[in-house]
Amino acid sequence: MTLELSVSEVRQALRQALGREGAGSGEPANVLVGQIFHEVFADLVGGDAERSGFPLLVDAHPDQARGKDQLLRHAYRCLLGPRLVRHRSSLNDTTEPVLLVWRAVQQLVQWLVPLGAELIRLDPEAEANWSRLADLLSAEVPLECELKEPGWPQPVRLVGIADSLLKVPQRAAWCAVELKLGRASPPLDLGQAALYHLILKRTGAASSSSALALLRFTPQLEETLIGADELAEAEQRLLDLIGVLAGGKPGAVAEVGPRAPSRVQPSLEAEPSTPDEAHLALRRRLMHAFREYGVAVELGQTPLVGPRFLRFDVRLGSATRIDAVRRALGEVQIRAELEREPLLIRQLGRLSLDVERPDPVTVPFSAIVDQLPARGPRGSSRVPVGVDASGQLHCADLASSGRSHILVAGTTGSGKSEWLRMMLAGLLVSNTPETLRIVTLDPKLVAFAELEKSPFLMSADAWWIPGSGRDASEVFEQLVAEMDTRYATIHAAGADHLGEFIEKTGRKLPRIVCVCDEYYALVSAGPSEKKRIEAAIFLLGAKGRAAGVHLVLATQQPSRRVIQGALDTNL
Repeated sequence: MTLELSVSEVRQALRQALGREGAGSGEPANVLVGQIFHEVFADLVGGDAERSGFPLLVDAHPDQARGKDQLLRHAYRCLLGPRLVRHRSSLNDTTEPVLLVWRAVQQLVQWLVPLGAELIRLDPEAEANWSRLADLLSAEVPLECELKEPGWPQPVRLVGIADSLLKVPQRAAWCAVELKLGRASPPLDLGQAALYHLILKRTGAASSSSALALLRFTPQLEETLIGADELAEAEQRLLDLIGVLAGGKPGAVAEVGPRAPSRVQPSLEAEPSTPDEAHLALRRRLMHAFREYGVAVELGQTPLVGPRFLRFDVRLGSATRIDAVRRALGEVQIRAELEREPLLIRQLGRLSLDVERPDPVTVPFSAIVDQLPARGPRGSSRVPVGVDASGQLHCADLASSGRSHILVAGTTGSGKSEWLRMMLAGLLVSNTPETLRIVTLDPKLVAFAELEKSPFLMSADAWWIPGSGRDASEVFEQLVAEMDTRYATIHAAGADHLGEFIEKTGRKLPRIVCVCDEYYALVSAGPSEKKRIEAAIFLLGAKGRAAGVHLVLATQQPSRRVIQGALDTNL
C-alpha cells in the first residue's frame, strides 16, 4: 500500500518539529493578498495573450527600461487592479496588505524583465514567438513522485503544486522556483522548496547538480539561490521526516536551514493530532460521494487534523472545474451524512476541503498562551479569536480600523460566553492595568464573576450586573464621556489617535475594552433605556477607536431589530 502525502502536509510536520521561532523579517501578508499575488504572477507568465506579460517583454526587447514600464502598467491595470476592485469589500480596511501586494508586484516586475531578456538571449526564436517564454517559465505546476527508502514500512507518493518551474534553454534541467509573500520563515520556506526540487530529481526532470531559487517578497525581493550540496543535505533531512510520517521509527528531525532556538508549541490535546480510522472513513465517504455526482477530485489520504475541522488537500481531475466542486458540496453533505456542508478553501493557488470532525475536541487556553503577544510596556490590542486547523492562533487587532469593535453572535449554548472569557483572558495575559482597562456588563450574572474585584476594571463600578445601582445606559454614557476627554487630551498633544499619543508623549493611557455578554437583554429594558444605550453605542462605534475605546457585544439575535441602522455599520 502506498501512502500519499502532500507537500503542505510535510511542511506542517516540519513546522511542528521546528517550533514557532525563526519567523524572519518582513511585513505580514493575509491569505487574500497572498492569493492575489500568486494569481497575478500566474497570469504574467501564463499563455493567455491578453493577460501574459511576455508579449510586452518581447515587444520592448532589448529596451529593459521600456519593458519594465509597460509590464508594470499592464500588471496593475489588467491584473492587480481588477482583483482589488473585485475584493474591495474584504480589503476596505486593510490598507497595509494592499500596499504590501502592490510593492511586491513592483518587485516581481523588476525580477521578471531581466529574466525574460536573458531567456530571449538564450532562445532567439522567442522574439518571433513569445509563447516559448511561457513554456520556459510556467506557474502552478502539479508535481508528484514515488519515494521508498530503506527502513520505510511503505512507499510514499509525494504530491504538490510548485509555484513555478524554470527551464533554462540549452540545459537539460528544470529549476523549481518558490514565491513567498510577506513575513518569511526561512527553514519552512527552504524545506517546502526543497521538496519540489526533490520531486523533480526523482522524476528525472532535474539533475542532482541543479540548483533551487527561492524568492521572498517581504515586499522587497530577497532572492536566494541554493546550491546542490546544501540541497542534498536538506533533502536527506526531509526524507527522514517523510519516513517518520510513513510510519517509520521517529528520530531526530534536523532543521532545514539555519534557525534560532525555538520553543515547541504545546499540543492541543493529549491525543496525537493524526487521523484515526474515523477520519479515514470520512475521507472514503467523501470520495464516494464526489464520484457519484461525476466530480473527479482526489482528496489527500492524510488530512490535517484540527480541533474542529479536518482539512483535506484537493486535487482536481484534468477536466474538473472548481465551480463543479462547489456546486456538488450540498449533495456531498447529504451523501456523506455530514451535519454541515464542507467548505472549499482556495488559498495561494491551492485547494483544500474543510470538513467538521466527527469527534471535535476542546482547545484548552493553556495551549495558546505561548502564542499570545508578550506583555510589554505598551501592552497589546490583539484579541485571540481561535486556532486554525494547524493549531496556529489567529488574532484580531482592535487598533486596526476594520476590527476596532466586535459583534459576537450565536444561539443559546453556542459558546458566546466562553469565547468572551477566553478573549478577556488573552487580553489580560498580554497587558497590565497600566495598558488595559475593562468594563463588563453581565445581564445573565454568570459570565464575568471572576472579574468583580479585578485591578483591570476601569473603575470600581465598571463591573455591571442588574441591580447594581445604576442603569446600563449610564455605563455606556460614562464611556462616551471618557472618550470625549481623551479626544481633547490626544488633540492637545498633536496626535491623531491613542497609539500616536503614547509614542509622542511617552505617557501611559490604557486601552479600554467594554464587553457585554447579552446586548439584547439591555435594549429590551424599555424604550427610553434602549434609546440612551443606542445613542451612546453609536458614538462609541463611530469614534471610539482613535481614543482607544472598544466595544465587544454579544447577542443571540444579530438582526436589524437589535443592531440597528448606523450601529451595525461600525461593528
